[in-house]
Amino acid sequence: MKMISKYGCFRLLAVLIAGVLGSHVAIGAPTDGAQLLARRAQLQAELQAQAFGEPLVLRSQDDGKRLEGEVYAELGQPMERIRSMLGSGESVCGMLFLHLNVRSCLSEQTSEGLVLHMAAGPKQGATPATTYRMDYRMVVEATKADYLRVSLKAQRGPLGTYDYRIVFEAAPVDAQRSFLRVGYAYGYGSLAKMAYGLYLTTVGRTKIGFTVLGRGADGAPQYIQGERGSMERNVVRNYLALQAYTSVPTGSDQVQTEARLRTWFALTERHAAQLHEMDLAQYLEIKHEDLKDMAAAARLR
Repeated sequence: MKMISKYGCFRLLAVLIAGVLGSHVAIGAPTDGAQLLARRAQLQAELQAQAFGEPLVLRSQDDGKRLEGEVYAELGQPMERIRSMLGSGESVCGMLFLHLNVRSCLSEQTSEGLVLHMAAGPKQGATPATTYRMDYRMVVEATKADYLRVSLKAQRGPLGTYDYRIVFEAAPVDAQRSFLRVGYAYGYGSLAKMAYGLYLTTVGRTKIGFTVLGRGADGAPQYIQGERGSMERNVVRNYLALQAYTSVPTGSDQVQTEARLRTWFALTERHAAQLHEMDLAQYLEIKHEDLKDMAAAARLR
């Protein structure tokens, strides 16, 4: 059997943990605004319960070959602002970049369509040898007054992972609110399982997701761990990236970027038990260096 090193494990996890978003319905054919709002009605009790401190519902699953996750949420942003952001490769890259493991993202219009070139790496000390690059083809699959669907697809990932799909759907609730679904999924095999196994017995052994599996003797919630826990953390991180990006609609590029970074970090700190990895100063230092590297790379293109 092929052996996997810690280097290989963490190179893979730089991508998987930077999961950028689920049931098969979430990544299937486009629905429409009416169907998306009907799903909102079905989830109304959970949305109103605000278990996350806001109207948000999380779903995840792992069938042993494929990890999938999705977030349904009401966002206090008008539909047109979301449409404008998700319709632009540059803006989608800017949103994904907020995730602490995404080290760069550049959009390019190619003969095959719009492609997002993304690099994921460890939170600190990333080098060319410890980052993994993936190209996502971005397609606006539906854009109507009452419905938007944008998909990102990559055929292959590291260590045999495959069929990466990220989907954003939105429908207006009223003039100032929108209902969203953010879906993420990918397939994996034995090599990826080995990498996850190493991660979960080392640096990932104390990390938890959001799904409550039960209660301990003291009544404290027992949260899901493992691969699904990792998926859940990153589905939420990416939804919060969308929330942070759309919450800063004005200002110079530099001012907007700084405000979005700080907003994303503050939003993730609401769920510190699951999402805290470093303090704000560390996060900003890493991201500022990444921005310099991205600017240098863009000048060479």
